[in-house]
Amino acid sequence: MTGLVDIINNISDLDSTLKVFTLLSREDKLEFLEKLKAIRTEAAGEFLTTVYPLENDKKVQKVVKTLLFRLKTVGIKVPEPQMQGEPVLKKIEEVREHKGLMSNYDADGTRIAVVAFEARRNAYVLVHSILHFSKGIIELANAPVNREGLKEVFAEYQKDSRKPFVVVEVSPRYASFLIEEASARSGKYAEEVKEFKIFSNRLGGEVHKPEGIYGIEVPDATDALSFDRIMANDIFQPFTLSWDTLEDDRKQFSDIGGSSIVLPPYMVVEKRQAFLAALLDRDALKSQIPLIKRLMEDYAYIFHRLGELGAFKGLVEMLHDPQGPSKVLSFLTQRVLEKKEDQQSGIIVNPYEQVRP
Repeated sequence: MTGLVDIINNISDLDSTLKVFTLLSREDKLEFLEKLKAIRTEAAGEFLTTVYPLENDKKVQKVVKTLLFRLKTVGIKVPEPQMQGEPVLKKIEEVREHKGLMSNYDADGTRIAVVAFEARRNAYVLVHSILHFSKGIIELANAPVNREGLKEVFAEYQKDSRKPFVVVEVSPRYASFLIEEASARSGKYAEEVKEFKIFSNRLGGEVHKPEGIYGIEVPDATDALSFDRIMANDIFQPFTLSWDTLEDDRKQFSDIGGSSIVLPPYMVVEKRQAFLAALLDRDALKSQIPLIKRLMEDYAYIFHRLGELGAFKGLVEMLHDPQGPSKVLSFLTQRVLEKKEDQQSGIIVNPYEQVRP
């Protein structure tokens, strides 16, 4: 045993020492390591670091790790032991495929968020959700699907994606964030989402949370679109605000200027603007400002994914304005007050139905 310890002090004999050590019995290895405690050199550290991943006996491994720790505490430079197979496992993890989808809101105030993550090679879990603007999550389901099945389902989601209702591919981590956020708002599917988050925390993508949207870069030459041009974009058209007294408020708004006393057009406009300002000051609408801000963030991301960079840049600039969400709320409120015909409602496409068990 003393001879082996002497060999450790000569790094040129490291290979021979390793070969001899691996042939020892468990008891002899432990006795050898006990003697090795007195050796505090970098050569000893190199030996221990090298032998650690080669050793299958957990008790021997534990002693090796303890000796490595002791060397570190006395200032000996010791490289971290690398377990065999770790680089291979990391490589497999890196090539796993994850995908995400999101849509804008339809006339019912609902949209879809979809996540697919590769649990193991060629085996995916497809998570489909329907989210409501103010109520949060209203449907959550999942199904196993293989690679070909995933391609077919995603193609089906996107094939009818055309304005005003669009479905775009987004960061899978962001799509999962939408589901988690909506579940927290509604209080529904808490247990399912808790299990889902075990996997979602591994998902990647350029955007993880809303604050990441502000950092998406666009060419400096991109001109930001104006408020009016952004709000006239088709993706805003299906969305309709709602509140408890909407129908009564719409009637009062419409009746302004419709009395037997004929008012000049400018006075009608002034009275309607005054009515709108008072309405926006009610809690029923003021409470929706945070939701409007989140809608703006999500729609900015959709604009970017659609390649409409001017609209993206303009909406982000609006978000930097503290009054930006209030301006959008005012625009959407006035639009719904002036609306006379119901828009077509319902989510246009739900290919998840094809893979339900």
